[in-house]
Amino acid sequence: MKHRHELCLIGLILITNIFAIEKLIVSEINFSGNSFFTDHDLQSVIQLQSPTLFMRSGFNPKKLKRDKISLEAYYKSNGFLNIVITTKYESISKNYIDIQFDIEEGYQYQLKEINLYGNKLFSDDEIKQIVHISTNENFNPLQIRRELKTLKRKYLMEGKVDIVIMDEVTIDEKNVIARINIFEGSTYHIQNIFITGLLSVKEKYVLREILFKVGEIYNIDKVDESKKRIFESGLFSTVEILNKLVDKENGLLDIEVKVREYKSSSIEANFSFTELDLWQENLKPTGVGAQARWVLGNIFNTTSNIEFTGRIASYINLNIFTDKPLIKRDFTAIYRTPWTLYFRIPTQIKYFHIEQSEDSELIIDGLTYSLKFDKMNNTRYEFNSTFEIIQSNDSLIIEEDEEPARWMNFIYISNKIKNPLNPVGGQYLSFISTLYGTFLGGDRNFVKFEGEFRKYLRIGNDNIFALRVVVAYINNLETDNDLPDIYKFQLGGQTSLRGWASADNFESASIIDMINLEYRFPIKNKFGGELFIDVGRLYETIDAFINTNMIWDYGMGVIYQTGLGPIRIDVGFPYGELANPQLHASLLYMF
Repeated sequence: MKHRHELCLIGLILITNIFAIEKLIVSEINFSGNSFFTDHDLQSVIQLQSPTLFMRSGFNPKKLKRDKISLEAYYKSNGFLNIVITTKYESISKNYIDIQFDIEEGYQYQLKEINLYGNKLFSDDEIKQIVHISTNENFNPLQIRRELKTLKRKYLMEGKVDIVIMDEVTIDEKNVIARINIFEGSTYHIQNIFITGLLSVKEKYVLREILFKVGEIYNIDKVDESKKRIFESGLFSTVEILNKLVDKENGLLDIEVKVREYKSSSIEANFSFTELDLWQENLKPTGVGAQARWVLGNIFNTTSNIEFTGRIASYINLNIFTDKPLIKRDFTAIYRTPWTLYFRIPTQIKYFHIEQSEDSELIIDGLTYSLKFDKMNNTRYEFNSTFEIIQSNDSLIIEEDEEPARWMNFIYISNKIKNPLNPVGGQYLSFISTLYGTFLGGDRNFVKFEGEFRKYLRIGNDNIFALRVVVAYINNLETDNDLPDIYKFQLGGQTSLRGWASADNFESASIIDMINLEYRFPIKNKFGGELFIDVGRLYETIDAFINTNMIWDYGMGVIYQTGLGPIRIDVGFPYGELANPQLHASLLYMF
């Protein structure tokens, strides 16, 4: 007992000492000498901040050094090449400290000319189309280096493995003349391809994923896409593709594909955030759940695998006004093979069992057969055929004694967005056509067409304008038998009209068109803000297009970029109606 009391005393002393550690807090940040940028502009660049009601910045010299470097880079990217910044700090009390940035801005230089030397493969005009550098604008050395990386990759697509591109500048009064020296080197051909690191996987299954061949000119795009294809087979934990120059004079190189195999089977369990992907149109709320997965890889020493997954998830979209609790349980068994009949057409056969509980029970058993074809330009074609058996207590979902649903669809996707969780540029286009019933069987016979377009434009350095357009149409092939609402389209919720509750305000309809507009801007560090406008409408026939009123909402939100993806909190306000505003919280969703 005595020892127990002593241990408790020691623990109490340790805890007391931990909380007794004093942390320096930034009290005030001052700037002097800045005439081109305001204090507010400079504050948005650095991490250290003056204390506010919700945030306090802890101080240490490393943070101050990083902020100084950030400010210098900010000035140089706007043409201030001779920027000089000095820092100092002063303790004003036991825990608080003031920070001072003294700035000598110097001249703001403009880019007057760009001169190219050494280029033979591409003409001056071709290079100027590849690199987007404008003259008679503020000189930005960081932009030039980014654009030269793009130019280097263009050369690497043409076999110029030892390409060297160097830039140098000459200052003439307040103007800059940029000289770009290009040393193209030899055009390299592939002499040999070696696969190393294989244990149980046969070499032929790796070779068939490789897009380049012996004798071809080296192409960095083919190399990168081959690396992606090999990794997506699911058999390897790491994939490296290394170049080995064999004969520089004659332009010959060997390529080594270095892999490390996964274990043939694996078991994992996790707790995560996810999309519930409910059996209602346009409803994919964020959920939290637990999942267990068992994968059997490299079946019969091929690249095929079987996966068993069980999951239970709960609906956590924080719409405080209208949303109802929901639990979803599902089990899937999937067989995958990346090649079908000697063609690289990934095939998947999936059995699924879903139990969805809300006000009523919904049980779905189904089987899906899928074919998918991916192209190098991020374009995907996909064919799916699905057979389902649905059981529900809700007559709005399925009528008594209704036959199982059967459908097949064709999917076209062109995705040129580099980072889907935080898009800063590019565009996305998808088209899905689905046939229900007819020669497939079942009691429902209709055709569904769905199209979606997204576009992202960068405004300035970090501001993003985002646009999404959704158009969808259902053609009911049974004029005397109306479709249940569950098959039709709905408006409202965090992925639709954010000023309206999920499908509570509007009746489902056979035609939908919707536009989402967002303006995204940085606030501080990983925090960003957004302003949005949503507009859409529902109607039953094409003739009602003109006479159907648009439904509007507007709002704002906060975005926090985590390591997993964005956390969003949106507040939407319905326009022209006496309805409550809607609050939505979501994880890993960003259109």
